[in-house]
Amino acid sequence: MAMEFLIIIPAFNEEEALTRTVETALKCPDADILIVDDGSTDATRGLAASLARRHARVSAIHLPLNCGIGSAMQSGFLYAERKGYQYAAQFDGDGQHSLDSLREMLERTKREKLDLCIGSRFLDLSPENFKSTRLRRFGIAFLARLISLLVGSKVTDPTSGLRIYGRRAIEVFAGCYPDDYPEPEALLVASRRGFRIAEIPATMFERQGGNSSIRYLRTAYYMVKVTLAILIERLRGI
Repeated sequence: MAMEFLIIIPAFNEEEALTRTVETALKCPDADILIVDDGSTDATRGLAASLARRHARVSAIHLPLNCGIGSAMQSGFLYAERKGYQYAAQFDGDGQHSLDSLREMLERTKREKLDLCIGSRFLDLSPENFKSTRLRRFGIAFLARLISLLVGSKVTDPTSGLRIYGRRAIEVFAGCYPDDYPEPEALLVASRRGFRIAEIPATMFERQGGNSSIRYLRTAYYMVKVTLAILIERLRGI
């Protein structure tokens, strides 16, 4: 194994942004890249396969149907565990994430021996940093306060999909990872396991193509469902 770092790119119908996202990730010379096609119905599957053929550091796996971000990420964790990677990143396929931020996160993860490092758009105060719609920001702020209360430390961006996982987290989440909208729940699981967790400022961009899975009325549905899932997960840990 030449690399110890795997960048996992979960992708569902990301034909407009996937090539650019992979080309960005390839600028990290010390990383392998895994595209997880989550049962896409557009050209994503073919693009992922083509990128894997063209670049030696890129691999692709294809889920037979759309299972959600949780299943896509767990597939990536299973791959990382079996291949022996020491660190794995979530780097979404919509082009919203910054490679510079990812590099800073990896450095801090190694330096502080973190199990989970989260890139927070709300710790980067630059005016050009993309922070989503007002309704989404309200929902994220609510979840941040709820999770901060439950884990006993401040969390600012619990829904961030820009994350780095150490080996211990890879092994745990390869075995069991929350499904549907997993990022907030995963924080509680990590806290209950005693993982070393940190947030650092991260730059985010507006999505480069496609559509978010959380839009309009689904934002309210997301809020209710995630809140209930978080509370249930907390009760499991009592």
